[in-house]
This record gives sequence, C-alpha cells and structure tokens, in this order.
Amino acid sequence: MTNTHIKTLTAAILFVPLLAFAAAPGSTDSIETRHGRVDVIADADATHLLVAGKKIATLGVGSASLFRITSAAEREYIIVQGSRPGLHCHYSYRLLALSDSGPKVSKEFGECLDLGGAGMSGAEPVVHLNSRVDPEAGVETYQWQGDDVNLVFESPTLCGATGFVAQKNAAPVRAPLASRVKGSGRLQFLSAPDAGCAMPGVFVVPGDKVTATLASAAFVYASYTNPKSGRKVQGWVPRERLSDL
Repeated sequence: MTNTHIKTLTAAILFVPLLAFAAAPGSTDSIETRHGRVDVIADADATHLLVAGKKIATLGVGSASLFRITSAAEREYIIVQGSRPGLHCHYSYRLLALSDSGPKVSKEFGECLDLGGAGMSGAEPVVHLNSRVDPEAGVETYQWQGDDVNLVFESPTLCGATGFVAQKNAAPVRAPLASRVKGSGRLQFLSAPDAGCAMPGVFVVPGDKVTATLASAAFVYASYTNPKSGRKVQGWVPRERLSDL
C-alpha cells in the first residue's frame, strides 16, 4: 500500500473514493448537495467558492478542486483543494461544512501536502494528508472539531493514522470478552480495521484465546498473550473469526 492510496475502510472511520471536480481558469465546476449546489469559479484574479449561488469565500489560489466526503449525518462536508501552479508547495486545503444553519469554511490547512484519504469519524470528518515528494514524512490527520479543523495525529503510515482514529471512536465491548479463534488458517492481526493493514508476523491460530475490548463495525480490537513466552500483542481482527461475538 502506498501513502497516497485512497482506501475504502470498513472501520468506525469509513473512507470512500473521493469524487473530484477541478476548476480551471474561466470555468465553473460544482457538486450538488442536500444543502444546495457548491461551485468553484476561477477567473483571472482569484478562485471563488459559492454555495447555492452565493459567494462565501475567495480563495488565495489559482484553481481549486472539490471532493465530497460521504456522510449520513445532517451536515455534509466538502474538501476544497487549492492549487498554486508553479510553486514548490502545490496544494493547500479547506473544509466546507454544509447544514440547515448555513455553510462554514475552515481555515486553510495542510500546505505542501497531498490528499491521502478522507471520511467520517463518528459525526465528524477526517482528512489524511501526506507527501508524494517525501513518503518518509508520514501522514498528518486533520479533524473537524467544533467550528474548525485541527491537526489531531501524526503517523508514519496511513494504516497507523486510521488505526489511531478507529481506536479513538470505536465502541467499548460490554466487558473485556475472552473468545476463541474459530475457522481455518491463521488469523492476521491488523494495525487498523482494514484488511490492507496487516501487522507482519503477528497472527493467532484456531483455538487461541484472545480478549476483545473495542468494536468497530466488522472488526474488534483484541489482545493475545502467548502462554509460553508471555509476549502480548494487540490489533484489529474480523469479529467473524471469533466465537461468542
């Protein structure tokens, strides 16, 4: 998995492929939402952001792209990716929140980074940004909190970032629940509730006993202690591979 891969996750944080609409100078592009159409209009002097035909912000960029974050909540969210052609720091970002009480635009964030993924963490959107130029720079995770966007986590990998958010938002199991691994073959531990986030060499086998403490859709966060070495490992596993869940 590359740092720039936009993933579809099945965790508490749900990522979906982003639908992009780019605005070039002299053009208008839009996304239809439940709260009105969102447009970016680039002219010779600036790029403007409009909601339901009303200009709500002038962006200090040469052009912009719109990315929808799918949400089942009353609020809808759009990522506005601004582009400054010719500069070393190509992109910057804003989040647009749409609701019955009116649109809100966040402060600018994530300058010089690329869009790695986005989705909902509970009722709030999360955006993962990284760098194509320097993949070792890691991933910055931003979340809408209250009326603005804040940096909430930094991780070397996208899996690490999504794992952090998933643990933060997962539902506790009623009580730490001991279960046996069922099915056939190894049960791979994952650093995030996503099959693409395997922890190399960390697995259990049918009959092993694990303890689940958190639940997130089709996954649980579980721990296993080797009865011989005493070594303890923790990670996400599909709940369907555990008994009593």
